[in-house]
Order: sequence, then C-alpha cells, then structure tokens
Amino acid sequence: MSLKRAIQGLLVAVATVPAWFLPLGSATADEPEVSVLSAWINSAQAEFPNAVEFNLLFGRGVNPQHIDLEYTIGPVHSCEGGAIHSVRLPANATTEWEWELDHDEPFPPGYIVRWRWQPEPNEPFPPGQTIKWRWKVTGSDGNVRVSQPSEFVWKDKRFDWQTYSKDELTVHWYGQYPEFGEHLVGYLEPQLERIEAIGTFRSPVNVYLYENEEDGGAGVLLKRDTFNPYREFNTVVSVVPEDIEGDELTALIHELAHLIIQDRAFNCFGGLPYWLEEGLAMLAEGGLSDELRIAFAEARLIEQFVPLRSFDVPLTTGERDASIRYAQSYDLLDFLTNEFGWESVTHLLDLFKYGITVDDGLKAAFGTGIEETELLWRKGRDLPDLAPSRLTPTPSDGGG
Repeated sequence: MSLKRAIQGLLVAVATVPAWFLPLGSATADEPEVSVLSAWINSAQAEFPNAVEFNLLFGRGVNPQHIDLEYTIGPVHSCEGGAIHSVRLPANATTEWEWELDHDEPFPPGYIVRWRWQPEPNEPFPPGQTIKWRWKVTGSDGNVRVSQPSEFVWKDKRFDWQTYSKDELTVHWYGQYPEFGEHLVGYLEPQLERIEAIGTFRSPVNVYLYENEEDGGAGVLLKRDTFNPYREFNTVVSVVPEDIEGDELTALIHELAHLIIQDRAFNCFGGLPYWLEEGLAMLAEGGLSDELRIAFAEARLIEQFVPLRSFDVPLTTGERDASIRYAQSYDLLDFLTNEFGWESVTHLLDLFKYGITVDDGLKAAFGTGIEETELLWRKGRDLPDLAPSRLTPTPSDGGG
C-alpha cells in the first residue's frame, strides 16, 4: 500500500473525541518544557477481538528522541483505579514522509507513528469498554509535547447488535426477535429482587449475549462456577438461552447478583468472605437445585461442612467440594437473614466496604464472632458442634 493511501485510510478511520485529561504538570527551570503536540491525525483502529492499532501523524517541527503512548482502561471496580499503561517507542519507530503539497494532499512533511496493542490472555477486556490515550513526544531538545487526549469504545462489529436498557442494566443481543431484551430483563428483575434489601445496580451493568460459545470467546459465562474475568468492568458475556425462563439463566442471575454485591461492598483490603458473597448470590437464585440439595444432605449425614475459618482456602477436592460450599453458603445466609434480619446483613456488607476483619465485622453486625456465628447456625440447623480437630487457628480476614 502506498504511503498516500495509508494516510487516506487513517483519515477515514479517525475516531477520536477529546474527552478526558491527564495532568501535564508544570515545568520548572530545571525541568523540560511541556507543551501541546500539534498532531494532524491521532486515531485508533480496533480489530475486535484481537488488537488495537494506534496511529499518530505530526510535523517536522519536533525532532523526536523518543515517543511514549499512554493508554488507560478504566474498570468500574478496580484497586488499581484504571492505571495508566505506558509504552516507550524509540525515535526510529517513526516513519518519515514527504511529498509535494497540493490541494489533495494537505499534510506537510512529518512523521507517522504506529503501535499495535494485542491484549494478553490475562488482560480481560470486554466489549463496550472505553480506551483513553495520549501521545508524549520528547524532542532532541529535551522538551516534551503531549497530544490532546482521546478515547474510543471497543466494539464487536461482527454482529448486528440490538440493545434494551432498564435503569442501570443493559442487555445486548443479536439474531433474536426485537422484544428479546425486554422479555429477558422482565424475567431477571424478580429473581434479583430476592436480594433487593442489599440494593440494586448502582453502576451501569452490561450483558452481552452471543449465539454460541465460540463467538463469545474465552470470557463467556456458562455455569455458576465459571470464572467471570469481566466482573470488575460490571460486564457479563454469555450465550443466548434456549428457554428465557429456564435453568440456563441460573449462572446469569448468580453473576448479576455478584455485581450488585460488588457495587455495595467492594473494597481493596481483603474482599468479602466466600461464604457471604456466594451465599447472597445463591439466595438470588431462589433456592438449591436438586444436585445441591443432595450435596447438602450428604454433607450433613457424614459431617463434611467446611469450617467458616477455612472457607476461603482454595478448593482441592473438585466439583463435589464446590457443591457443598455453594449449598452450605446458601443455607448459612438463609439462616442469618432469618435470625438477624436483612438490616444486619447489609450493615455487615457496609462494614466490609471499609476493610474490617471478618471477626470484627460479625461482632459489630450480629454480636458474635466467627466461631459463635457458626455455632448458632449449627444449633439452628440441628447439626453437631464442629469437632475441635477441624478448627483452624488461622484467623479469617476476608477472602475472595
């Protein structure tokens, strides 16, 4: 492709809207001068779901020593706060271009810079999110010139999406009838009202429904215990259910409940104890499935319930252990809400938001520490006391 055609392609692809600002700082006598970089093109071209190519064209008034691209992706809930990522490009990463100026070629001689970002597998980035970026060009004179900040939305343009929004929840789908989103939200709402006492969505939530797992990619949510890599973005990617009121929606209800809990109690200190967060999400499901009822009954029969202080220890025995934990969490939260009321449970969530330990939080909300809380549950469910050999001396200060 000729240089002229490449530049024309960039002009067509420009999708930049100045909408945010990173501080430029103020220069002193001993610091390099910071000024605005005059750029003719500052664009980003998305190749969903694989890459983003950033493009910059600027004039020869700056002799680049090195060039920095700063970009940020701002999750709704993140302890890093949407950290700025910086990529340093050497001066030879630019392409110098020059031609005779005429009415069809409005650019004087200058430089082209391109950088291609390919998200790593451990960089989850769902559709609908905003990337913000700017360029910093350091000249051979040591002075720094910074481009106007810009942003664009990472969109999956492979499909003809439809959307339906109600309050903070937006559903995106394709290939279904026009009222699909409204019908789906109409079914989900009463399910989530089971935990309405702890609140509703405070931040925008997006659900993307694909026709199949392959189109949805690695982050697609299929089962309750499928890890959702997009949780910090308040986004769920799943597949269109065959039955809009069937068991296939259990995982979606469960994950949306997690987002409500996250909105209320997110913290960067230690997270919520597993039994609390999973128990609330299980309450949103409306009860135990036959499989989980069997797991609960068997655990009760041969005493396989997990001590609360050990709940946040990673699973080691596979699917059966997970089923017991889900069932036990549901039953424990069902007991606590009936014994102490939703007001005390929501007070506990608010305490965790500020990083309180599990013991101190339980004492403040219920008047009992973790062992006493477990003992109350066991007595309330006519279970034997936990054997001393199963107690762990390690205090629980919160978990995943």
